[in-house]
Amino acid sequence: MIAAGVEHLLARFADRIVVVDAAAADADTVVLYDVFGLHVGHDEDFERVVKEYPDRVLALSRVLQPGLTARALDLGAVASISVGLPAEELAAAIETFAAGHLQDGSQADLDNQADRRRHLGRDVNLSPREQEVLALIVTGRSNDEVAAELYLSINTVKSLIRSIYRKLDVTSRAQAVAWGVEHGFPFGTERESDWSPGRPTDRPTRGPDGGKARPAFMD
Repeated sequence: MIAAGVEHLLARFADRIVVVDAAAADADTVVLYDVFGLHVGHDEDFERVVKEYPDRVLALSRVLQPGLTARALDLGAVASISVGLPAEELAAAIETFAAGHLQDGSQADLDNQADRRRHLGRDVNLSPREQEVLALIVTGRSNDEVAAELYLSINTVKSLIRSIYRKLDVTSRAQAVAWGVEHGFPFGTERESDWSPGRPTDRPTRGPDGGKARPAFMD
C-alpha cells in the first residue's frame, strides 16, 4: 500500500522522477525505505540494500514510531522524510537528496545532521558507557544485572543512571526506557547485539533522462 501510494504521488512528476524495478537500478538510484519494515524484522534485506546503495537510502518515517526511524538511520539510512509528506514536498526531498545536497555542507546538510542527532539521541551527549547502560535498562535489565554484564560496581551503575536521567531530563526508569525506545534502542529481552532492521521490497526509481538526479524508492 505504501509503495502504491508513493508511486501514485510521484506520478505527477513523471518528467522529473520515474519509478523503476530493482533490476533497472544503478549506483545513482535513491532508495526510499519504509521504516515499518524494521518492525517485522527482515534484517538481511535491509543490510543488502544499504550495501548495494551506500549513501543512497532515505527512510520513510512514521510519526507514531520514531524508534524505527532512529534504527533505520543508525543502520545506514542517510536521512528520513515523513511518509505523510505532500506530493510536491516528497518530490523535492528526493531531488534534494539525489543532487547530493544532504551531504555537501549546505544548509540542507546541516539540517539533516541535526535531525539525525535528534533521532539517534546524540544531541543529549550520552557517553559510550551511558549508552551501554541505557541500552541494558531498555532491554529490562536490573541495576545488578547491568553491573554484572558491564563489570561495574553497583554504585557506578547508579551514578551512571543518575547522569543519564539528568541528560535525558527524566525522573524515572520508565521515562528513560520510553526515551530509549523512541530513539531506537532495542526493547524487551533482546540484547543490543541482536537488534535487527527490516526488509524493504524491490521498487527503486530513477530520473527519466538517465542523468545524475535519479530518485528511487523501495517500500
